[in-house]
Amino acid sequence: MAIVVSHLASSFEQLARQALRQVPLSDLIELRLDEIGDPGEERLRALLTQLGKPTIVAVRNREQGGAFAGDVDQQLDILRSAARAGAAFVDVDWSASLELGETGVAKCHRIVSRHDHDGTPDDLAEFEDEVRNVMYEGDLIKLVAHAHCAEDALALLRHLRQARGGLIAFSSGEAGAFSRVLCRIFGSPFTYAAPAIVPGEPVAPLTAPGQWRVNDLRAVLPPGGGGDSTAVFGVVGDPVAHSLSPRVHDMALKGARLDAVYVALQVHDFQRFLGLVDDPHFRGFSVTAPHKLAAFKSAKSRDEDAHATGAANTLVRDASGWRASNSDVAGAGETLERAWRYHHERAGKPLLSMGSPLGGAHALVLGAGGAARAAARAVLSRGGRVTLCARREAQAQSCARELACASAPWSARASLAYDILVHTTPAGSLAQPDVCVLEENEIRAGTVVLDAVYRPLKTPLLAAALRRNCTAVPGAEWFVRQAQTQFRQFTQHEPDEALLRKAFEHALK
Repeated sequence: MAIVVSHLASSFEQLARQALRQVPLSDLIELRLDEIGDPGEERLRALLTQLGKPTIVAVRNREQGGAFAGDVDQQLDILRSAARAGAAFVDVDWSASLELGETGVAKCHRIVSRHDHDGTPDDLAEFEDEVRNVMYEGDLIKLVAHAHCAEDALALLRHLRQARGGLIAFSSGEAGAFSRVLCRIFGSPFTYAAPAIVPGEPVAPLTAPGQWRVNDLRAVLPPGGGGDSTAVFGVVGDPVAHSLSPRVHDMALKGARLDAVYVALQVHDFQRFLGLVDDPHFRGFSVTAPHKLAAFKSAKSRDEDAHATGAANTLVRDASGWRASNSDVAGAGETLERAWRYHHERAGKPLLSMGSPLGGAHALVLGAGGAARAAARAVLSRGGRVTLCARREAQAQSCARELACASAPWSARASLAYDILVHTTPAGSLAQPDVCVLEENEIRAGTVVLDAVYRPLKTPLLAAALRRNCTAVPGAEWFVRQAQTQFRQFTQHEPDEALLRKAFEHALK
């Protein structure tokens, strides 16, 4: 796929300096003359020669999402001048296509573009056909529609897949940013990116909402930019921008040298979403709030952990459709097993039971949401006992009945005996900083304490647990281990654990 690096500046000198600096990162270059107007044919010719790469010249007025203040005749005169100066393409809004006419220069082609800045049309075929009616032979079409959610962008990608060729298409807006990564896989010859941030240089503006910096885009693309064999994975949630999964999984895919990409998908309507990801490129998804129950119910098949918890955080495509699982269970189980062994080794005590990884251990799980269910299932399936305790006592009791374990009132949490404490509420996270679910003297000394919160890494609970001579386990361990499980399910490859950890640490920073 060709990456077009799009440049916008208030002076021609600044535009030229910016574009020349970014030539090594560009397959094609777009010069947006919105704020500059006509730079003069000779000056433009000299710059195009210096750039040495195919260049698109565009001038967009305010109605077209740009800043050009002149009239349409002036706008079109600039495009004609750019064609004569040696531009490989001129970008003309579809509304002025017939008025511009053909460029008259054999080596300069037209991109006839249409933008919908308000949303994504329901009838994308009609949206495209109206542009085709004002095209000339050899033109390319560029369709950009604003995405309010991932479903909008997926609808545009589906249309791109079904198009007749010669179509550049992707979505604008943060919710559609992933389409700029995937559009090549679905048939677009170009995608557009903003200039990279260069130390010591002014930060170049984005020319459209949801645009990636070119260095970030190149970093996330699979080898070769993606194509017919590329697998697409992603994290599904609402909101999802905060998720660390794209950085962690993408690094793991790169480390395994797989032709695959992992993106973030902000999904509003899960059923509509599933209907739009029927293309075989889509192979698997990490599922986060609020869609775990919908993922569980929508799957064709479910593993035992998903059945036991009534929720799915992983979907993998197989021959029958989507298969649901819950990697949080495996992640919590592996984390607690290792912590439990280390805890006994540190104390010089033998494990209570060698037959089961957590045999003889009693875990107090604080919370009754999806993470609490996963932790409880992990302990129970490994031979331990569980008591659930949550502020919403009825929810804790209901959860305990379903999992066949005990529950206790929230007010009793400080008086309960346990060997392992698992905390799964938001207390101590960035959303509730400096909040701890237990006073320091209420934490049982010499136990294992796992906090599901991983931002920050060292929570108030873990800090207090260390002072109580506990084996304190950060939520990062749980996150990385569940990501390992998902990676295996997605790819049938073993992930590089050290690389996953480094990617996670880097993402946190």
